[in-house]
Amino acid sequence: MSLLRVLPALRSRAAHRACTASFSSSASTSAAAGGSANPPPDIFSALSDAAESPPAEPLDPIEDAPAVEDGPPRPSADSYPRNAPRNPVTEANRAKRLAEVRPLYSVAVQATRNNTIITFARPSREGGGPLVTLTGGKLGFKKSNRNGYEAGYQCAVGIIAAMKKESERREFEWELFLKGFGQGRDAMLTAITTAVGAEVKESLVRVTDRTPIKIGGTRGKKARRI
Repeated sequence: MSLLRVLPALRSRAAHRACTASFSSSASTSAAAGGSANPPPDIFSALSDAAESPPAEPLDPIEDAPAVEDGPPRPSADSYPRNAPRNPVTEANRAKRLAEVRPLYSVAVQATRNNTIITFARPSREGGGPLVTLTGGKLGFKKSNRNGYEAGYQCAVGIIAAMKKESERREFEWELFLKGFGQGRDAMLTAITTAVGAEVKESLVRVTDRTPIKIGGTRGKKARRI
């Protein structure tokens, strides 16, 4: 056996003896000073007895504590109305999305200073062909009377009658296109807002003004005189 392997064992034994001797000497000195004849206890024997003693009985398990949520406090059930009414605009938009998409017809009004032409046409996705076209000349107005208010009103009444007949066949929505500043323009708007157009007014979704406005440019064409 080599010396390097024996040396740690010798050192541990020497340290054990030194510790025992110092403890015995200090214990004997204190006993002599106190006048007691009891021998000092051996610390190593006490440690060995503690190691050989049976393990302590386990403690009683901790009862299940109620779970506590780590977060902001929640309001009570009666603190605010849970079934509060919703936003009416949101509900209307939602109902409109869920509703069946109806076809979109169109009514075009061309009111010039010489005549009034009103056309009721099919939806663009169905070809966009005209169903009814009425003018002042078709209704019997002659010459300068074709661009009057009465001619435009009679054209509007005839178009509204055609729209009512089409609504009996299928439900639809429609949009109005206006072009020109003739008297037939005001006649069409008046017919829609009165009792004559009360039934078709509910299905009107949009009004568009297509009147071109000239700003500068070249000289215009000579106006037609009747």
